[in-house]
Amino acid sequence: MLKLTRIAAVLLIALAAILAVVAFGVSRRSSQVPAAPAQTRAAEVPTWPVVEAANALPAGLPIAAKDLRVAGRAQPVAGGFTTVADVVGAVPTRDIPAGTALDGLVIAQGYALRLNPGERALAVPVDELVAAGNRIQPGDFVDVFLNLRATPGVRDDGDAQARLLLSRLRVLSYGADDLGTPAAPAADAPPPADSRAQDITQRQSSSRSSDGTAAAARSAVLAVPVADASRLLLGAQQGKLFLALRNPADVGQPDLALFAQPAGVLAPRRELTPEQRLALQSPENDAYAGIDSAALAGRGGARPAPVASAGTVPRRSAPRLDRGVEIIRGDASSHSGSP
Repeated sequence: MLKLTRIAAVLLIALAAILAVVAFGVSRRSSQVPAAPAQTRAAEVPTWPVVEAANALPAGLPIAAKDLRVAGRAQPVAGGFTTVADVVGAVPTRDIPAGTALDGLVIAQGYALRLNPGERALAVPVDELVAAGNRIQPGDFVDVFLNLRATPGVRDDGDAQARLLLSRLRVLSYGADDLGTPAAPAADAPPPADSRAQDITQRQSSSRSSDGTAAAARSAVLAVPVADASRLLLGAQQGKLFLALRNPADVGQPDLALFAQPAGVLAPRRELTPEQRLALQSPENDAYAGIDSAALAGRGGARPAPVASAGTVPRRSAPRLDRGVEIIRGDASSHSGSP
């Protein structure tokens, strides 16, 4: 009996020693991790995503996605952007150094953003007669008809004419009513089913005077392809323009390839390569060549036919001085002079 009591006492002492060792080890491990609460507090500091320039952004050039990045900042940027998609394609109004947070103050905004590439905003005079009884609203599409009157001493043919000058132009403003600047939609908002309806609902209600009466519209601003701007300006000076309202779903337009195009005021150089002659057909070069009153009335000479491709020379092109004189009889042609 005494022997069993001694064995039990030894076991209890050993168990107590083991528990003491375990307790000592746990206390040492807990005392060796004092930085955990500080790290947790540091991780709890909030940051705001801000779109900034990853590279230098020159003024006047559209911003590409590769030139942007999203960085976290301790404070939000007033008027800033949170996603790259909000800034891609925007145009800076000034040079932006790399690392600069972007906001609405450095991005082009306003009326010019309603224009598509290759369009120019031009104003034409209107009244109730020439503008479909003042039924035109911003966002509509119109055809522009030109009425040229016979003016003794100015026009030598004595005939007046009326014809379609430009087709399916978009109305940016009519009188004091403008297309509203598009606002950024909410993240959970569905896209509008009809962008034209959205434009009309966003236009400013400034067409009424202080006494509540409607102010008479005196001008309409149209989005005009740059190649047609000269025709519109000259038509407004030489004759009278009429705006014909059309259904926005009607996309029919005249086929200009069926008619001889009037020659420009500036003649092209004779020593142009085929690639350069093809470049003459670009809208900007076409607008630079201009149009005069005779060409507007359909009495000017026709311009050279466009080159089919950059690698082909148009049939019956202007004769080259180093090939002699080209003689054309019917459908046959021959050359004389030195080869």
